[in-house]
Amino acid sequence: MASAGKVHFTRGSLTLAQVKAGTKIVDGRQGMSIMVVGGQFISTGSAAGATSVDVKDTNGTPVVAVACGVAGLTSGTALDFDAAANVTLTTYRKALTVGCGLQIADTGSDLTTTTALEYYVEYVYV
Repeated sequence: MASAGKVHFTRGSLTLAQVKAGTKIVDGRQGMSIMVVGGQFISTGSAAGATSVDVKDTNGTPVVAVACGVAGLTSGTALDFDAAANVTLTTYRKALTVGCGLQIADTGSDLTTTTALEYYVEYVYV
């Protein structure tokens, strides 16, 4: 069971189709919010097409925690969420929607050219 205040992490790899569709990477907890506190993306193949690849909650109208511009998703290079360039910290280190999980999805046009996206996301329940 996840506890409030403890830093948790999730890591994995998503296909291009999974990023386009939006894929849940963390389940929500009833009565609790999630706060993203760190992480990074590594693209297999340089990304193009979309405006950004985002970590956001699973609400019907998702709240974006971190938006990573595709210009920063170059093949094999880690794009850290704390990077100054190509990262927008919308609600980073702030509580997202109560009861919702986390997902990764593209924004804008469909993501192209990359074949996979590795992710590492640190979060706490608050």
